[in-house]
Amino acid sequence: MTRIQLDEGALRQWGQVLGAAAARNSVFVALFGALGSGKTTLVQAACEGAGVSMDVTSPTYTLVHWYYGKHGPIAHADLYRINSTAELFLLDWDELESGRATVFVEWADRASDELPPDRWELWFEVVLGGKTRVVEAKSLGAAPPIPAPEAYARTRRSS
Repeated sequence: MTRIQLDEGALRQWGQVLGAAAARNSVFVALFGALGSGKTTLVQAACEGAGVSMDVTSPTYTLVHWYYGKHGPIAHADLYRINSTAELFLLDWDELESGRATVFVEWADRASDELPPDRWELWFEVVLGGKTRVVEAKSLGAAPPIPAPEAYARTRRSS
């Protein structure tokens, strides 16, 4: 598992590369982290990298937004408001995990055992007073390797 610190600019740059790679391979991306940890920011950048030309907003109330990029459909789901895994099937969960679209799921921990075995997992943590995110990334099952976030980390000089 890769663990790296990224400021918002670096998170967005990496997100664009990650989104292009995810879209080429129709990857299911599970996002974990507290409110304000960078999940939606990452998805916005990923959708930009995947060729989505419209505004990407959080689906907190609608639960799923669909977009279309250079390589096909992209789903952005937010499970914050679901109360049980039984509610996943009201969201057409079978379609989301079918592999026919690139999928980004915020609050993926709420899907529990219903997450597909082949996926990318991204864990977010806020550090340095909210200015930096620690991101942990891993590829599971038959999912392709994740573009390395290390290339986008900015080094800080000590004063």
